[in-house]
Amino acid sequence: MYVSELEISDQYCLSKNRLETLFDAIFAFAMTLLVTGFVIEPISDSEAPVLLPAYLASMGTEFFSFFIAFFVLASFWLVHHRQFHYVRIVDPALVWLTLLMLTFTVLMPFTTNVSGDYPDVQAAVVLFHTNLFILGALFFTHWWYLVKNPQLTSVQISKQDATAGLRRAMITPLVSFLALLYSFVSPSWSMAIYLLIPLLLSIHHRYVTVWKAS
Repeated sequence: MYVSELEISDQYCLSKNRLETLFDAIFAFAMTLLVTGFVIEPISDSEAPVLLPAYLASMGTEFFSFFIAFFVLASFWLVHHRQFHYVRIVDPALVWLTLLMLTFTVLMPFTTNVSGDYPDVQAAVVLFHTNLFILGALFFTHWWYLVKNPQLTSVQISKQDATAGLRRAMITPLVSFLALLYSFVSPSWSMAIYLLIPLLLSIHHRYVTVWKAS
């Protein structure tokens, strides 16, 4: 059933800009907190030339987890910016969906630190994969909700754009699910599955470009 802008404004008065500001602030904070997982034990000046290089080398998995988490969060932020470009007004469901997305966003520094500290422990990496799977699924739901509720958007989302957006939104939850499955084989190497994301995004972009040109 179509709900007019006036009816929605009567039900809820939170503005689109305020929701975007909250989203940007929490994403920036979560991405910054990722670096707090790097902790170096105090080393004396005399021992530092010998011990520090080896200590930094032993943090390789922590650095890898950090870069994976940072760039995945950055891609989520870009996706949200792209999706919210269509939003004209917000309703309670869209607000709560955004808050759920932010809930699992602020968990990212914790799950990243745990997986980086214990890369060979399956429970640790499963926590990270599950976090990303849920976050990806919520972004997929966010786009699906906008497609199904045109009264919330500034323009009618075409069937072509809707399908392309849904396919793009499926990439991260699909990759995280594959990483989750592979963690039963090799917990530490399962993190490398996320390197598929830029490859799949590139393939998707080329496919959409050709599709629209045809």
